[in-house]
Amino acid sequence: MSELAAERGLDCPVSGWSPRGTGPPRHPGLPDGLHAGLSHRHGRVVAALADCPFGLDLEHALPRHRRHLAERADLLPEPWVRRRILAAETPLAAFYRAWTLHEALFKFETLRGRPPTALLATRLGTLREPHGPAAWRWQQGDWTLSLCAETPTLRIIAPASLTPMPLTTDILA
Repeated sequence: MSELAAERGLDCPVSGWSPRGTGPPRHPGLPDGLHAGLSHRHGRVVAALADCPFGLDLEHALPRHRRHLAERADLLPEPWVRRRILAAETPLAAFYRAWTLHEALFKFETLRGRPPTALLATRLGTLREPHGPAAWRWQQGDWTLSLCAETPTLRIIAPASLTPMPLTTDILA
């Protein structure tokens, strides 16, 4: 996060970042209105700064989850999401698409100052609403990255191999 901030001319030494596990990344060197986000899994890290609240989540599919996919899908709160996962051509990939969206929505709502009571208190249906949050996804191999923000015109600067694409109305496709 410090390197990303420095690229934007901000002085945010590593020692000033809020401790991991205490909510969204915070730093006294970030100007008001600038939000930070971070997600990491299996040695990969995605960090972001934006002038609007956002949430992002990176996950790596674990092959062992295939054996208990129905039980994992049952954890998700929306019946239509569970049905779509189990009917998908690649159910494990569909599960991770839904899971990362839930995590990204949770982080987004937290940055907006309205933290849900739990991760699965979020609803993917809000992504279909006319004035709901916008979402983007990148999925390659066993990796899935989802991003949610309050504006559909978010300018995303990322390596070409990691640029998330806007989601269509079929958010689990």
